[in-house]
Amino acid sequence: MASNTNWPLQEEQAARKQTSTVGVSEFDDADSVLEKNETLVVGTTNLYENGQLRLIPQRQLIVVDPLNLPAWRKWTAIGCLCFFGALALSAEVVIGGLLPIFILEYSGVDPHVINTFDFKKASGGSGLNINPMSVVPAGVKPASLEEVSLLATMPLLANGIASYFLVPTSIWIGRRPLLLFAATSAWAGGLFAAFSTSLHQHLLARALMGLGAGAVEALIPLIVQDMVFIHQRNKAMSAVVSSQGIIIIGLGVAAPWVSANYTWRWMYYITSGLGILAWALLIAFLPETRWTRSQAELSGQKVFPIAPGQNRPELDFATFTPRTTYTNIGLFQNGFEFKRAAKSMFDALRSTYFPAIIWAVLANSIMIVNNQAAQQITPFALLAQGWEFQWTDLTVLPFFLASALVYVFGGPVADKMSNAVTRWNGGSREPEHHLVNLVLPLVTGVAGCFIFGTAGERNFHWSVLLVGSFLIVFSFLMTMTILSVFIVESYPQWAGYVMISAAASAIKSILPPILVNLVIFFLGFDYWLTRKYGKSNTMVNDVIPTS
Repeated sequence: MASNTNWPLQEEQAARKQTSTVGVSEFDDADSVLEKNETLVVGTTNLYENGQLRLIPQRQLIVVDPLNLPAWRKWTAIGCLCFFGALALSAEVVIGGLLPIFILEYSGVDPHVINTFDFKKASGGSGLNINPMSVVPAGVKPASLEEVSLLATMPLLANGIASYFLVPTSIWIGRRPLLLFAATSAWAGGLFAAFSTSLHQHLLARALMGLGAGAVEALIPLIVQDMVFIHQRNKAMSAVVSSQGIIIIGLGVAAPWVSANYTWRWMYYITSGLGILAWALLIAFLPETRWTRSQAELSGQKVFPIAPGQNRPELDFATFTPRTTYTNIGLFQNGFEFKRAAKSMFDALRSTYFPAIIWAVLANSIMIVNNQAAQQITPFALLAQGWEFQWTDLTVLPFFLASALVYVFGGPVADKMSNAVTRWNGGSREPEHHLVNLVLPLVTGVAGCFIFGTAGERNFHWSVLLVGSFLIVFSFLMTMTILSVFIVESYPQWAGYVMISAAASAIKSILPPILVNLVIFFLGFDYWLTRKYGKSNTMVNDVIPTS
């Protein structure tokens, strides 16, 4: 990170022990800053000392410090976060493949007729010529394609708006109560959708589910960084992301078959039931992780004495009480920080113009758009090749394979790569050391777009289409994992990483729904031009293959 002594989020000199609060110093007098003997550059830490790995942040002597949790408690809590995060994401991915069912449902047609509809005949065997509305029988007024497609993108929009409020609220009341509220919103929204009687009610329910899903990108990275040291964050975040594949393939395989042969409402019953289970696991195994640390502790300074040969200070069991049932499962146990939370909402807006954050948000937005568009277009492309709708569930197989590889390349491999770059730079850790791990996802993302688009346009074998989908999903999940760690480490103090995570989540979640809906709209508009005028919209044909 560049060292600018006038940087607004810099703290005072690192050699001096800070107070127990993590504040932000606004230096108005430049001369006073230049007089400091040593200035801590935000995001820079010395990860290695004399060839030995250091544990950063430095844990406190208090037993209830989240960094002092036993390893099994940490990974059990992370496992519960994985389960909840996978359910929240699956609601976005799986429902996107059921758009033909919802078109029939909200056009007043029995969705079961989809089992007898010949998509290949209607499209001439071309994925570019398929009309999503052709499934509606003649003489029936179809539902609005734009409104129905919002069922897939509405959670993203709600996700982005919610993220702006979730992170500051977690500063105010704590991580645990807010995550439990988000989990409640997720399963309650699912039940609301299952019992909805109109498209508008369904959209409202999807927005409520998006509020719960907002915790995946806004809160889970913060909770993970609260519990693990910086050299373990890639592994922990990759576990959260890659575990999503197991849930998604299970629900994804079942969704088209259940919806075509029974009712789509069963998918909401199933996800809500599992959501209640995830909610109960979070209550039982996820402790409060919000913890106030000084700037020196966040940067790994030796605030507390460390015995020779050790890499962490010994816990003070004589002075501080051990963990209790209340500290394990209680709510609001670390007080309220309303003033800091209110200030953080302003700082969230201020942080959006940081160059590194702008780049990270744009990169993540591109990957989200690619993934969402591919997930919605793939079922139609396969239907045009003669697939029965109930078997389009196999489109989730690339997601499962990509998730497994993300755990490897986004976890242990990414940690080793980042740590190797740190050693090559003399042991001084910079957030940019994680960016080497973005080379692979960026390359696979670009390649996946070309393969996916070409396969759909030229009617290549369906396996080629799924290969392109796999590369897009792998790129999306890897980028999300690496950038989450990069953003957290770029501004490790609360007025940095918390606000940036909120701002980044809001922007990257609000833009993609708009762009994805434009892609889907142009897909239908292109078909209309072809039928009416006998020629296709060249611009749209150029857009769709790279989606």
